[in-house]
Amino acid sequence: MKLLDALKPATEFLTQSGIEDPSLNAELIVFHATGIDRLAAYRDNPDITEEQSNIINRFLKRRAQGEPVQYITGSVDFLGLMVSVGRGVLIPRPETELLVEKAITEVRSRKKSHKDSSSFRILDLCSGSGCVSLALARAFPDATVYSTEISRTALDYAVKNAKANHIVNTVFLHGSLFEPVERQLTFDLIISNPPYIKTADMKDLQPEIKDWEPCEALDGGTNGLDFYRLIFKDAPLFLKQSGKVMLEIGCHQAVAVKEIAKKSGFQFFSTHKDLAGIERIVIAER
Repeated sequence: MKLLDALKPATEFLTQSGIEDPSLNAELIVFHATGIDRLAAYRDNPDITEEQSNIINRFLKRRAQGEPVQYITGSVDFLGLMVSVGRGVLIPRPETELLVEKAITEVRSRKKSHKDSSSFRILDLCSGSGCVSLALARAFPDATVYSTEISRTALDYAVKNAKANHIVNTVFLHGSLFEPVERQLTFDLIISNPPYIKTADMKDLQPEIKDWEPCEALDGGTNGLDFYRLIFKDAPLFLKQSGKVMLEIGCHQAVAVKEIAKKSGFQFFSTHKDLAGIERIVIAER
């Protein structure tokens, strides 16, 4: 069988299984199962072996059962980084890419007036796969990026991803939020994509999210704000003068998050919308 001939039945199978965007999912699965990239597939349309066909079918069955395609392929592109993911680690989203892009702009602006760039430090809380930390560490190789993560599984993925992407200016710490960070350390930027889904809304998430991705990386408590309270409570202890806190937030949470920040002494704010027009990022400064 030719490789491209496998795409039609794969797409039809996923369509019948109720999978959204079945053609894209079929491509990702078929190309991953055969180890052939998209360009080569459409250019050469090579033959596939019976073994490769069997692998494709196994992967398709997993996807039909709701397993995220990123877990099946084992990786996701995040701003040009190949980030490994699997059961027990949150899959990076485009909204978080926006958070990092805004952070890079903020850091570049701060570094222009920072005399000793070698002491420039960033802290990423709830780092998960490490995608935020690694993207920032790659963008600023003279800075040190610290990452904290309570899940040992996710932390192992983050360390693995740093090695795979040849990024060496990161420090990974096991623990909740600021807990594993040495008290004498202060940071130019504290950044986080914390859990922010309301507990009552968890049951309404798409099955491939609620049944597969780690609930502890999604559940933000009764009103989705638990982690913002904890972050802003301790952030002043770890923030350099004129340092900033940048957070990804959920839909309609901007006002509440800013009120939480004000109670901890933060006074200057900006928000940024995602491509859907939703306020997705809050930047706070004391």
